[in-house]
Amino acid sequence: MPDWGADDLTRFLKAVNSNQIANLANFPEPYCVMRRVNDCFSTGGTNLINPEPATTGMLFLRSQYVYKTTVGMALAGQVVEAFVMMRSCLEYAGYALVMFADPTLEDVFFGRHVDDAGMKAQKQKFQIREIRAVVATFDNKLALIFKEFYDRAIDFGGHPNPFAVCNAVQMASSGSGHTFRTLALSKDEITLRHTMKSTAEVGITALFIFQHIFKAKFELLGLRAELDSLRQANL
Repeated sequence: MPDWGADDLTRFLKAVNSNQIANLANFPEPYCVMRRVNDCFSTGGTNLINPEPATTGMLFLRSQYVYKTTVGMALAGQVVEAFVMMRSCLEYAGYALVMFADPTLEDVFFGRHVDDAGMKAQKQKFQIREIRAVVATFDNKLALIFKEFYDRAIDFGGHPNPFAVCNAVQMASSGSGHTFRTLALSKDEITLRHTMKSTAEVGITALFIFQHIFKAKFELLGLRAELDSLRQANL
């Protein structure tokens, strides 16, 4: 069995965990917000009972697990990769609302790999513009926020765009030219704060989408009141 820390991969994983512990202490206020968002996800997830359509419950849990992963990356300083996860967190919420609005699309969703026609239908019905349109039928302002944060996730890591490529780069100049260092783990305070704030904002947005699916449950559990409090302070 390989020794932990004896190879490049486990040394990286140790650095990830070390950064997470350090940044938990270095950024208590951003962490507190991210934790409160996670508590909403966790409380909702442990109280899912017979969701309709059933897939909305699975997508809620997947969105929750992606959110936890995003927090871990943000604390570690994986400031590019965290935005890949933010995109996924929003998409799980959006897909769930699409199926809630039209339960027949649950079959379309699961038909993706049946044949070419199923693949085409699933891609068409779950395009991001279609998801935004569905969100707008429930809450137009939420749809605008969804678009803003989804576009930001794409810009900062969801796709290999300029912000993603340059967000964790150090440049040094000398008489012989310029040297660029691409970082796996950023320690830049401004960049870390932006990533943590974005993480919380995406989690809150996903939860506001889910509350349209599980409205009574969110009210009963006090999640809507907590989300309103989080929104006033962070959106």
